[in-house]
Formats: sequence, C-alpha cells, structure tokens
Amino acid sequence: MTAQTWIDETRDLLLTDYIEEQALLHSSLDASSTAVNLKVPTNTSSISVGGVVPGCTIEIGTELMYVFDTTSSDATTVTATVRRGFRGSEASTHSANDLVTVNPKFPAYQILDAINHELRDLSSPQHGLYQMKTVEFTYNVAQDGYNLPGVTDDILSIYQVTYSDPGTEASEPAITNYVLRRNRDTSDAAFPSSYALVLHSDAWPGRSVRVLYKTGFTPLTSDTTALSTTGLHSEAYDLPALGAALRLMSSRPIRREFLDEQGSSRASDEVPPGAISASMRDLRALRLNRINAEATRLDGKYPTTWTRSGTQTQSSVYRGV
Repeated sequence: MTAQTWIDETRDLLLTDYIEEQALLHSSLDASSTAVNLKVPTNTSSISVGGVVPGCTIEIGTELMYVFDTTSSDATTVTATVRRGFRGSEASTHSANDLVTVNPKFPAYQILDAINHELRDLSSPQHGLYQMKTVEFTYNVAQDGYNLPGVTDDILSIYQVTYSDPGTEASEPAITNYVLRRNRDTSDAAFPSSYALVLHSDAWPGRSVRVLYKTGFTPLTSDTTALSTTGLHSEAYDLPALGAALRLMSSRPIRREFLDEQGSSRASDEVPPGAISASMRDLRALRLNRINAEATRLDGKYPTTWTRSGTQTQSSVYRGV
C-alpha cells in the first residue's frame, strides 16, 4: 500500500458518497509544460471535458493546476492552458491516462500534508505512539562514550541497551547504567550523529552493543511512497486518515454539510447550526479511542520494567481523552 491509500481513505471520510468530476490525461506531461491535453469522453457529442473551463482547478496526482483557457484541435482532445504547482503544490511529471480531478474540494497535496502532520502528532508525548528502531556498535573497554552510527532520527527515548555475550548461551545481557547525550557537535568526528551514548556499565570487549530506541514516524514524501516507510505498525493504519480528516474539517465541512450543495432556501434546514461541530466531535472521539487502543498495544509489546537499581526501561505516557 502507498500514501494514495490514506489519501483516498481521507477523502472517503470527508466526501462520503459525493463523486467529484473526473477526466483522463490524454498524453504524458513533464514538470514544466503549461499545456495539459485531456481526453474528450466518447459518449458525448460535445467537444469538451465536463467542468474543465477557464477559472477552474484540476488535479493530477498531488499537483493542483489553475486553468486559464481551454482549446480543442480535434474531437478527441481538449488542451487546457494552466498554471503548474498551484497553491503550493509541487509540479511533477504525469503519465497518459492518469486520473484528472476537476475542482477537488480537498486537494491531494493538502491531504498529504495533513497526514504528515498527523504522523508527527501521533508520536507526541500526549499520544505516546512511536516506532522502534535499533542501532549497533562495537564495545571498547577503553571507551565510555559512543556515537550512534547512521541515526538521523529524533530519538524520543532509549528503551533497552544490551550486548552480545560469547558462548552458546546468547543471553544478550542488559546494560542498565547509561546516559544519552544529545546535540553533540556534528563537526566532531567522534559524534557525527549528534548523539553520544555514555555507558557506565561494562560489556564484553569486541562484542556488539545493541540499542533499541523509540522515535517518531517518518513523513511521506509523495502519493507513491509505501506506507511501511512511516514505521507505523499496520494495525494502526486507520489512524492517519482519521486525523487528517479531522484537521481538514477544522476549516471546511464534510460532504453532508457542504453549504454549496444545498439550495439557499434549504441550507439552514440541511445544515443546521452545530452540525459541523457534531461531526468533528464524533470523529475526534473515534480517533482518541483508536490512539489509546494502539498505545495499549505498544505497552503490551514493550512493557515497563524495573531493575534492582530502580532503572525504568520504558516510561508510562499520559494520553489525552
């Protein structure tokens, strides 16, 4: 699954059964051309493409475009003259037969931004979700501080430090006395990761030390990015769409509350005062229940344990309700 899955799920939550007008790209499009060729539907006698008219917007992938003019050179193609990368979206290449959405109520680039904001929020202290990663280095008896090689993440906390012991037991003993120091000078060859892990307990010389740490979720870069790259466990794949829909609803109504879909004489009856707030309340409650459920799942996988010295290997996190 890719980011497009979450974009579609978010749109489903916001639009319900509402179908936006769509078309197909007639020929491939590079990232700079302002002439967009669209297929004319074969089941119409008009040489036009639905709502593609001057002043509208069209969307291909996560790129939004503003239409200045439309022309037609034959009965199968309409050419729209557009402004690329409209409203902060990014101009990119597109292929023939890519889907074109006309006047999208919730542009895909905005949904993708909202999803990334939600991924960052899910790993905040209030919600307490995270992904677990590991890094290893070799123990040196003459050394106390160690760089964490290859780590570019923002480490939320360290869950466990162990080392590989020789022999057949392979018990991987824990190192319980250590300190993580942040914001080291990256120009210092000793700590290019900006992290220094200082061990106050011995390990086995020449053996690997394994650090298990919590970090936030990785943002998506495009609609084709695989969901697995975020680090969010698959049981929680419903959360980003819920949160993104809630964020977008804060400035726009969902489908059943679109004022522009009701006649002026019916608007007050179809969309009474408080309807949008009620929808947001229901969605917010569902989101918080799911966050707490997934946080409980993580607590079961990585429980809080205490050593004799009083060291806590995972701290409990308050989650709002």
